[in-house]
Amino acid sequence: MMPTSTKTARRWLSWTSALWLMTSACAAAPPAGETAVPSGAARIWVYRDWQPSESMNLADVYANGSLLVSVGNGAAIYRDVPPGRYHLAPDSFVPNSMQDATIELAPGQQAYIKIVSLSAWGSENTAAKNIARDAFWVWVVSPTVARAEIARSPRG
Repeated sequence: MMPTSTKTARRWLSWTSALWLMTSACAAAPPAGETAVPSGAARIWVYRDWQPSESMNLADVYANGSLLVSVGNGAAIYRDVPPGRYHLAPDSFVPNSMQDATIELAPGQQAYIKIVSLSAWGSENTAAKNIARDAFWVWVVSPTVARAEIARSPRG
């Protein structure tokens, strides 16, 4: 008969292995530059660096008031959109005009948007409760920097 600690360790290993397989099977966007932008369209990449100390919730990003994407911690995703001007805003507990960005896209152009999280802005610690809310910012990032960050991401 196995000691309890060995049984627990094997059970823990089984569960973590299953969880790892499930999360790695989630489809991530292909690395930047692998797929061509459709003719007459533009592309908006949205990504978050892997930050285990920050929110694991999805960050909803709106373009001109409509939901564009929901991106997870350490993930990258893109949307092909018609060329034009886009006001990008995250859904955030701490609304602030400095969290938004506006971009102008021509046909064939790609924009890279980094979602930055700072949970401390939406936190409150009192004797009765511990509250943490999501606080996200939209940053426009150069293609060179964004591609490197996406490539380093565990799901990029």
